[in-house]
Amino acid sequence: MLLTFILGGLAAGFLAGMFGIGGGAIVIPVLIHIYKGEGMASTEAIRLAFGTSLATMAFTGLSSFLSHRNHGNVNFVWFKKLFLPAGVGAFFGAILAARLPGAWLAVGLSIMLGYFGIKLLVQREQTSSNSPLFTRFSHVAGFFSGATYSLAGMGGASVMTFYLTKVGLPLRTAIGTATGVILPISVGAIIGFGITADTPHAWRWGYIDLYALLIMSACSIVASKLGVKASAALPTAQLRKVFGLFMFGLAVKTLLTVL
Repeated sequence: MLLTFILGGLAAGFLAGMFGIGGGAIVIPVLIHIYKGEGMASTEAIRLAFGTSLATMAFTGLSSFLSHRNHGNVNFVWFKKLFLPAGVGAFFGAILAARLPGAWLAVGLSIMLGYFGIKLLVQREQTSSNSPLFTRFSHVAGFFSGATYSLAGMGGASVMTFYLTKVGLPLRTAIGTATGVILPISVGAIIGFGITADTPHAWRWGYIDLYALLIMSACSIVASKLGVKASAALPTAQLRKVFGLFMFGLAVKTLLTVL
């Protein structure tokens, strides 16, 4: 199990750094497989995988945010506007997710995996625009992004990046600011998933596996930096297509775990 945690964390961090895809795409299916292999009930395994994965993203998100900040790719005006509503949305999303049947969560995750698979296969350069309508609903956008992250296990950063490009931020700045907003989202999700279940052993708090969190976070932080470097040296256009197909496979496999 230790080796699986290490490999899962390394893969999640590397692919997140290379493709800009949240590590939940890898971490959640890996954790579901481990927990079900230990005889855990499907719903319990899925909830625990969601909570642990979202907690892991707090550390990888912080690493990415600091890197973007050092490169001047963070708009702190928008960061401050979205910080609180995103965290609140993640908290209530986690409370709801911890009470939904595991099959519903698996379907939500599969939809997001399928969406990102399509995005990688047909991705075009995202452009910026300045929409007064989008600007007016910043609190709604923050809340929705946080709730989406908790309920689907991934996708919060992409929702936020899309929104920020629609209020006039350049793409690089939108991505950097979105990574910062992942921090309150992860904290909200940690609290929400942490307080909604009993603690059956010393290495678990609610629906967060602290043992997996420690190992996978450390591995993903290191690997994410390698992924960023690899994206500049490898033929990422071809790799995106391969990984897009891989994510479709994960979507199907995730659905099969609850059928």
